[in-house]
Amino acid sequence: MRMLMSVSLALALTAGAASAQYLMMPDSTNNRLVLFDPFDGSLVNSNYFALQGGTPIHAMQVGNEIWVSEQVGDRVSRWDVVTGAHLGDISGGLDNIRGMGLVNNTVYVTNAGTSNGAPGAAVVMFDTNGNNLGFFSTAANASSPFGVLGHQGGLLVSSSNANDDIHRYSLTGTPMGTFHNSGDLNFAEQMNYDANGNVLVAGFSSPAGTKVLDANTGALLDSIAGSGNRGVWQLGNGNIMWTNSSGAHIWDGTSSTLIYAGGGRYIDFVLIPTPGGLALLGVAGLFGARRRR
Repeated sequence: MRMLMSVSLALALTAGAASAQYLMMPDSTNNRLVLFDPFDGSLVNSNYFALQGGTPIHAMQVGNEIWVSEQVGDRVSRWDVVTGAHLGDISGGLDNIRGMGLVNNTVYVTNAGTSNGAPGAAVVMFDTNGNNLGFFSTAANASSPFGVLGHQGGLLVSSSNANDDIHRYSLTGTPMGTFHNSGDLNFAEQMNYDANGNVLVAGFSSPAGTKVLDANTGALLDSIAGSGNRGVWQLGNGNIMWTNSSGAHIWDGTSSTLIYAGGGRYIDFVLIPTPGGLALLGVAGLFGARRRR
């Protein structure tokens, strides 16, 4: 996968530094962070560290921290990437939050509710220190936002409602038109890129499964069967990891196999520095703009 290989190259060229590369996923049933091998998806650590009980949806690396969106907790919890120590929470102005994205040092958090002073259907923005930068409404086009992905200099926002499955926005929130809206995708959750630059989308409701969309037109290119899909990621070996309420699965081109049992949620990449490898956190910051086209 191109982005994984580019990060590996950066690691190899960083003299005197060391870091371990993993995929991470919150388990919202057991409230813990799970680690997988990014090449073949094999389970590495079923309990890297415990999470708060707020229905964790998306764990994403921000510098030397892991930020976790909590749908019911109405907060983004912050954790040390090496020790797993809880560093505090970002709260207030958030309600019923789901997926996140990191583009150009701005963290974008999807929000659906209005409690706690939250803006309703919107994307709330933060800098990498956790300062609130405001929000932009998605009510007219993505009335129940679930995921955000940096895309061609802007953003894609997925929605669980059918008025617009995936909508394009500028980085400041100006609507840029529909990316995909059809009966082939229902309740769109996490989005990511495959090795060819196509957009992968986890479709939760029937017809559920992993949808492969053309990066330029949004047209459906392929559909991989699944059930209640939430998260999606293409592995280094080309197979697809996807998640649902049963856990994490791997589709090998023919069938899917459950590799971890638990409450599967969104999948993301993490670099965990080893002693002497803390300089690589700068590389992790660059990877915050990963998978953008």
